[in-house]
Amino acid sequence: MTSSAPPLVLAEAMLEHEGLVLEPIVPAHAQALWAELQAPELYTFTPHDPPASPEALEARYARWAARRSPDGREIWLNYAVRSEDRRYLGLVQATLQESGTTYLAYEVFPAHWRTGVARRACTALIDHLFAAYPRDAVSALVDTRNDPSFRLLESLGFRRTHTILDADRFKGATSDEHAYRLLRAEWHAAREPRGPSR
Repeated sequence: MTSSAPPLVLAEAMLEHEGLVLEPIVPAHAQALWAELQAPELYTFTPHDPPASPEALEARYARWAARRSPDGREIWLNYAVRSEDRRYLGLVQATLQESGTTYLAYEVFPAHWRTGVARRACTALIDHLFAAYPRDAVSALVDTRNDPSFRLLESLGFRRTHTILDADRFKGATSDEHAYRLLRAEWHAAREPRGPSR
């Protein structure tokens, strides 16, 4: 992380990667995504519940469409992930804080779990973050019970930095969280083409 973060300047566009299209979320996405977001499996390890109605989801997406927090101190990059044949598969997002910290989050609809969607969508967003914003690292927080999520992060090159005990309490249980971090330099190094071995 840089010692003094530059002003937040928005750089957002539709992203494409390996058969996926990431669309910046707008209110019109609410009708397309609401039914998929009712799946209870999506909320096992988060304090959230399914959106109450398509109208409530549309109001949320109207706030997200500003791409900034109301105080202007965060950039919100929220994308609907779809296939090339226009089936919606999930969501991916990044929160860029004025301090220089950036958080990655993701959810894939259960019908598309274990198909590589999360990895490809996160790759597209991380590539965009490091290309468009002066950030040295991306971070993520994951409930310690969510094995598939932190296996995904580790497969992308994130390193676990510490564990936060009693990070939250919801659905009748305490949530501990693993904190992960991915450095820009390590991301680019891992993606450089390898020359022939000698």
